[in-house]
Amino acid sequence: MNVSTATTGSAPGTRTHARWLLVLYATALVLTLTAGVPGRARAEGGMSADRLTALFERYGDTSGRWNGADRTASVRLPDGRLLWLFSDTFLGPVGPDGSRPRTASFINNSAVVQQGDELRETVHGGTAEDPASLVPPPAADQFHWIGDAQVVGETLQVLANRYRRTGDGPLDHVLLGTALATFALPGLTPTGVRPLPLGERVSWGSTLLRDGGHTLIYGTEASGETKFAHVARVAGTDLNGPWEFWTGTGWAPAADRSARVLSGVGTSYGVQRVDDRYVLVTHENNLVFSADVVAYSAAGPTGPFDGPEYLHRAPETEAGHLVYDADLHPDLARPGKLLVSYNVNNVDDAVTYADAGLYRPRFVEVDWPRPRPDRADVPPAPATLTAEARGAGNAELRWRPVPTDDELRYLVHRRNVTAGQTHFVRIGEPTAELRSSADFLVNGDQYEFRVTAVGRRGEGPPSPVARMTATVPPPPPPGGVRAAAGDSGDVAVHWEPMPFVQLFRLYRRDVTAGEREPALVGTFTGTSATVSSLWHARTYEFTVVAVGGGGDSQPSAPVRATASIRPPAAPDRLTVRAEPDGSLRLGWASLGPGVSYRVHRRDVTAGQTRLGPPALEARPSHLARHLEHGHEYEFSVSAVDRDREGPPSPPVRARARFTAPRVVPTGLRVTRVGTGEVELAWRSDDPGGWHRVYRRDVTAGEREFTEEEVPVQGTAATIRRLRNGHEYEFTVAAANQAGAGERSRPVRAVPRLPTPAGLTATALGNGEARLTWRPAGPGLAYRVQVRDVTAGGAWRTDPVPVGGTGFTAVLLTRGHRYEFRVAATDGVDTGTPSAPVAVLVG
Repeated sequence: MNVSTATTGSAPGTRTHARWLLVLYATALVLTLTAGVPGRARAEGGMSADRLTALFERYGDTSGRWNGADRTASVRLPDGRLLWLFSDTFLGPVGPDGSRPRTASFINNSAVVQQGDELRETVHGGTAEDPASLVPPPAADQFHWIGDAQVVGETLQVLANRYRRTGDGPLDHVLLGTALATFALPGLTPTGVRPLPLGERVSWGSTLLRDGGHTLIYGTEASGETKFAHVARVAGTDLNGPWEFWTGTGWAPAADRSARVLSGVGTSYGVQRVDDRYVLVTHENNLVFSADVVAYSAAGPTGPFDGPEYLHRAPETEAGHLVYDADLHPDLARPGKLLVSYNVNNVDDAVTYADAGLYRPRFVEVDWPRPRPDRADVPPAPATLTAEARGAGNAELRWRPVPTDDELRYLVHRRNVTAGQTHFVRIGEPTAELRSSADFLVNGDQYEFRVTAVGRRGEGPPSPVARMTATVPPPPPPGGVRAAAGDSGDVAVHWEPMPFVQLFRLYRRDVTAGEREPALVGTFTGTSATVSSLWHARTYEFTVVAVGGGGDSQPSAPVRATASIRPPAAPDRLTVRAEPDGSLRLGWASLGPGVSYRVHRRDVTAGQTRLGPPALEARPSHLARHLEHGHEYEFSVSAVDRDREGPPSPPVRARARFTAPRVVPTGLRVTRVGTGEVELAWRSDDPGGWHRVYRRDVTAGEREFTEEEVPVQGTAATIRRLRNGHEYEFTVAAANQAGAGERSRPVRAVPRLPTPAGLTATALGNGEARLTWRPAGPGLAYRVQVRDVTAGGAWRTDPVPVGGTGFTAVLLTRGHRYEFRVAATDGVDTGTPSAPVAVLVG
């Protein structure tokens, strides 16, 4: 984890890919993860929305670390600090012109610490030079987006949804499940990320709410063009406890029984208890690209919910931007108000880079409960509403005027029954006409409409419902498509606007590489998109498809552009540091995601005059290993952007110096005793490192240990060429080029020759006997011992060792009883003899 104190001034950033497409439209393609805030004690007095918006504007412009993010969850820490949690985050300074550099570092989650009424620190993983996500990815193709968080004792618990990349496009992600990340307080030290057994249908952690003896966990299910809220709970406060899920009628322990409670929520929304009502605030997602933030309320945490109440219309949409992921922040709300945040982005990442102030949270505050006019003061409901399907994918609505002397306007409300929407939502602007058109319908879907009249004192009740089934033809192909190449491996594609079309799919084909079929780049709103990460000097062909309620259009006429990439600059701020293990650690300023590096080195002490073959690094760091003790090395680094390599950095030098290891092996033990050898094993803090083994022959009276000639890598060794029958003592020490460290406690062992088995003796007559036995092991010979039992003779050993497993004893005395035994020999020592066998010689 890295905690960066905010300062004014500048520090270089690194490049990012955009996440803007992930908020395109409320469909299954939209996979953003965000969340809200549990009900907690409100800070005395609170903070105004304007002040909070300005706070993040100033911090983003001047901190030099954090310059923009989305999600915007908050949690009060026990020491009074407020922690802001974010998902996709841009790091680094803002340019003098207010733009976000293309080299801005990009990570998938981060945090900012607020002390008092000031933002003080940016918290992330990795280092300041090489930042990484606060909640790390479990695999290279996966990442986490942040959910809500809470404090339990001295631990911060953060719900994080895990995703996997399924392709190169910004929408190529799939939800894999929800994890619980924990951090020790007050230092925000990571202590683990544990996957929760919750399935892949719901992204849990949209918001947390402590309510009575339970903690409620809200989540979001994306299904088609609609998102639905779900509710779970745990007893007490610890999210590690067993979860229960609202089934629509009660609570059950199975996640697959979780029921939908409300449509039209964002991936992030907030739930707050106000008096005896539960208030759910969300960006309106029953409509595509809505500008509205709305509230629903219920008598219980699972609904049924009434609403929507319209709280705020985001002005940013008038400039063509997107708003999404509304959330509540009761810790900072002023009395009698809801404090709401929402995120802003643009479908064209060129806009997001050009204006660093765009990709930052906005805050608004609204009075709650909302004032309600007297029913007698508002106009009555319009009558005889009709809805007629039109062939262009819209509905023609008509109604009769409301009899009143008030100056009335009318509002149209729509519900997509087929999509499972639970509530009506406003469409369009208030009109004085007695007719309206509902556009952007989906072919074959059934819709319901209502109309309300709005007078000087408020909005009246709705009209009777009118129903219709949409008939929508596919749109024509987009026209006016053109493409212009930039100098960063990017191509800007533009096309003309089309009536009743909000979405466009952009395809590309690498002509130079010989691709025959176009590949989907992404889905966009507006009339432009910037395609990045292209290869230098390759020609690409682009086509655009319009997406309407009746399906996809035919592709547009293709256009071509040849991508160009400026060679990346030489990495700067190259540093090198000698490590005690003899390695040299290099670091340099990152040039952004997608840029790799080539690290060259030469051994100056050895007289090398040229830099050697490069080591390849995906991140701005390198650890040079396998160096010679006391040698000076020179390094240079160049950056590679796809196939374009930039100039090398100025070189740096450092001398590799090993320090004898300080770790002491423990648990030395004998794992096997063999013939002339012993196997040893031990534990070490550096299990893959080198070790020295020492031995002394106790039986031979040796007082000093002798070092084995060859060092051992790892934590096991086989010691050979030992005297069988001699007792040895062994010890081991960690070692490197600077020498060996402190030795372990010794162990003892006695290698022994095996005892032959299966000895038999057979009288052959003529004063002879035949002996046979089983082999005792490879490479061994045998000594035969005999004694004349009848004559009372002693054991004597045949002077000639036997190489096989058979022997014929001759010149024996007839009528005498003899005993034989056999012992193995290695040519130096003789082992224990076998049990004797007897034979009567004939």
